[in-house]
Order: sequence, then C-alpha cells, then structure tokens
Amino acid sequence: MRRGCGRATWGAPTGQEQNSRVMLARCWSNGLSPFRQRKSIASHCERLRFSLPIDHFMPLHILQVAPYFPPTWAFGGIPRVVDGLSRALVELGETVSVLTTDVLGPDRRVMLPQVRDHHGVMVGTARNLSNRLANSHQLFLPTNAGSVLQALLASRAPVDVVHLHGHRHLLNNVALRWAQARGIPVVLTANGTLRRHERKVGVKLLWDGLIAGHIPGAVQCCVAVSAADAADHHHAGISPERVVRIPNGLDLAEFAPLPERGVFRAAHGLGDGPLVAYLGQVSPRKGVDLLVRAFAGGGPHGSQLVVAGNDMGGMERARQEASDAVRFVGLLPGRQRLELLADADVLVYATTAEVFGLVPFEGLLCGAPVVVADDCGCGEIISEAGAGLLVRYGDVDALRARISTLLADRVAARAMVRRGRSYIERHLGFPTVAQQHRALYARLVDTASRGQGKVESSHA
Repeated sequence: MRRGCGRATWGAPTGQEQNSRVMLARCWSNGLSPFRQRKSIASHCERLRFSLPIDHFMPLHILQVAPYFPPTWAFGGIPRVVDGLSRALVELGETVSVLTTDVLGPDRRVMLPQVRDHHGVMVGTARNLSNRLANSHQLFLPTNAGSVLQALLASRAPVDVVHLHGHRHLLNNVALRWAQARGIPVVLTANGTLRRHERKVGVKLLWDGLIAGHIPGAVQCCVAVSAADAADHHHAGISPERVVRIPNGLDLAEFAPLPERGVFRAAHGLGDGPLVAYLGQVSPRKGVDLLVRAFAGGGPHGSQLVVAGNDMGGMERARQEASDAVRFVGLLPGRQRLELLADADVLVYATTAEVFGLVPFEGLLCGAPVVVADDCGCGEIISEAGAGLLVRYGDVDALRARISTLLADRVAARAMVRRGRSYIERHLGFPTVAQQHRALYARLVDTASRGQGKVESSHA
C-alpha cells in the first residue's frame, strides 16, 4: 500500500516498501510497544534514506491531563474542551485516556469509580487532599495521582503522547515527570492560564518559582488557541518555533436540536421583553460589574439582564452594582445553559485577557448575536467572521450602545448569527480540531522516534 498526502493508494510495492513491510511484521511479532515500534521503524527508514508516514501504521494512545473533567462544569471551558477533544479523537480511531481529579463543587466530590469508561475514553480520577482548596483557590493537591495513573494504564497500550491542559496544577508535574522517564513527548495547552493575572499574582509567581515555572519550557510543544494566546506565549519567553496554533473546539451535535424558545423565560418568570445574557464565571476580569453598570436605571429598550455563572471572586461587586433590571441565576448545568442562550436576544461576553472564550460561539449556535471585548482571542475570531460587535473593555457607555444596536436592528443581528454559525461549522467543530491535534501528535511521535528533541512549527 502506498500513501499520499490525502489517502492510501494500492499498487505493487517497491523494494523499499517490501523491506519496510518485513520490518513492520518483525516489530509486531516481537511484541514491541507502539512507541518502540515507531522508533525501530524510523531507524530502519533512516538506513534506507527515505521516510514513511509512521503515524499511519497504528492508532496513537494519547494521555490527556486536566485537573477537572465532566461531570465537573464549574471551572470554565477546559472541562468541555478536554471532553470534546477526547471523544472526537476516539471517533478518529485513536486511544485516549484522561487523568483528572475529583473536584466537583464547594461541598461535593466526584463520586464515580476511580477508573471508568466515558464514551470510549478511559478516565482515572485522583483524590484531592482538600476539596475546599480545589474549589475556592483552584489549588489541586492530588494525593494518589501516581497509583491512579498506573491503574488507568494497566490494561491499555503504551502511551505515545501526553497532553497537559491548564497550567499550575500538580497533575502536570506528575504527568511530565512520568513521561520524561519514558521518553514520551509532551504537549501543553495552557488555555489562558499561562499569564499571571487577575488574582493571587504573588502566589502564582512563587508557585512558578518553586513548582510549575519549568513546565512550559520542558514540554516539546505548546498549543496556542488564538493569536492573543500566541502573544502570551511569546511574552512568557517561549519561542515561536515551539508554538502551534489550534483553536478550541465545540461539540456541534450538542446544538441540534436546540431548546425551544421561551423555556428559560417561563422557568424564571422573565416575561416577553428583550433579554440580554451573560454566561460564564463571575471573576474580576470578566467585567460582569461593568455590564451590570450598563443596566443602571433600566436596560436598553426595556431589556432585562440575566447573569448566569458561579462566583470566582467577582460576584459581590457585581451585585452591588445591580439594578432591578438584573437577575442573577447562578451556575447553569447542561441543557439549562442552552435554554438561556436560545432565549437571549443579545449575549454579552466583554471580558479582558481572554485567550479564546467558548461562550460567544455557543451563543451564536443558539441564535444569539454577541458583543465581545476587542482585546481578547474570541474578539479576533468574531471580527474575522463578521459575527458580532466589539467593544473596548471598561467602556460602559459603548457597551450599552452596542447592546442597543443589536436589539434595535434585528436584521443585522440575524446576519451576524448566520455568518458566525457558518464560521464555526467550518473551523471550530471538534472533528476538525481533533484532526489538527492528531497531526500534531503524529509529528511529535515522529520527532521523538528520530531522537530530534522538540518539535518545530510554522503554525505560530
């Protein structure tokens, strides 16, 4: 079988191809691990002075590492990103395992088997020393991560690539040390956690100095989810050659069918007037207090504002700014968040220092036109797609004016939604994003097999 760039083609094997088939058969018959098979095959190809696409020989086994994973939803987009990417990779024929912790809520832990099957993805859950520290301070202290990792991988094929998600959590240290001891390549997607900002900056500086600062420099490749994220990597001293740009993905199937309009309004007694929504964590940099201030004295065109999300340090100030036109509904799990987005006439996500932000794209898929800040990753994508209005972070008058524009001109608003949906379907569905990740993983494995160290990329 011969392989081109796009698909496999059949034909009479050349002498080199016949020798390679014999080599493959020997590797498999000798029971070598997938990683060692690739290394042996790569050495054989070097001797013959030609290259084969070794990522096509067998499925990869990817170990995803994240401090939170479904059914935990209270920590922003990372749990949804890791979940969707993992399941999409399984659909592509890869093997995926996930190492995570048991954080769930302020008074609850994940009460599921230590190792479990999640839609074809095997998940190992380590116990945090303190659930309160994990929830209130995002200080994850897994007490048994090593033994959970051993149990998770006991009956699976050897791991080819380790993918770390988020920065400054101890699971990364455990997984990186484990991978380095075995010569397994590692990739890091910080997803906005690389920069020291918002809260506890001094603590983060100390943590980096003592525990986590070496990790971005120790991995073979970093994934930036936007140009803004790539800039953060540059400011952190990570060379562009080690940064690959791959956006976060969305599970498009989750939005088909959509909830019927009116379900959220009826459940919360919101009436028939215009509805403006914010959905996400309520932390200082999210600008929820500024959005609430834009509704002082009543909302544009008689609208109400619904703030949906858990408190991450910004709720008290937002409540102090709130008028009677603002309703706080707390964290909305699962389908409830889509019910809000389907009923929203405008979705506002005017945050700062946001490297991506899934919520505006979820809003567009639910039919809600969006207002986003112009200094963030989602702002650059919304602008590129022509799918919403941008506003400078902190400009309350301009924010109120953008909301008013979308409420008044529904024809333009619907056109933005159509353009946004088209862009998302072309670029941000998990099957597309998973294929990009699979190509990156294959390059990492190829580079490691040939003993070339860190991957170089032209995608940054």
